[in-house]
Amino acid sequence: MPPIPEGLTPARWRWIRLATSYQPIRFIYHPPAYPADRQQIRLYERDGLDAGQFIWQVCDACRHGIVNKISVDEEWQSRGIGRRLITRALHGTCGYTWTTTGQSEQARRFFPVMTAETGAAFTPLATTCPHIREHDRIPYDQRPKPVLARGI
Repeated sequence: MPPIPEGLTPARWRWIRLATSYQPIRFIYHPPAYPADRQQIRLYERDGLDAGQFIWQVCDACRHGIVNKISVDEEWQSRGIGRRLITRALHGTCGYTWTTTGQSEQARRFFPVMTAETGAAFTPLATTCPHIREHDRIPYDQRPKPVLARGI
């Protein structure tokens, strides 16, 4: 039995695996607990192994978004997954200012391409709005339940 992702019950994880058995990768969305809180999408291979994660925050009051982390395992790179994750985060944020945290070598190549495609600047290490609290941690048992993300 593959490991069960945080926040999911064994029955829910089994249902997700059955419902997506035809997909090579599953996207599990962890919604924010409060406005401007972190949102996360975890990627899982068919066998349940962790294949990456995407963490971002959006403040609708200040019209600001930040990509905190995007990582896709090497074997899944160059398949458009990172692009699809960024597109998911940008949905409904037209006109927002976007920044990123410190960027790796791959990110320094990736984000300029995404900037050209989306028009969002993804400025590294820029200041964020006061509502985005990067260091607040709410225990998983107090967070909204993760769900299967479709359409990514």
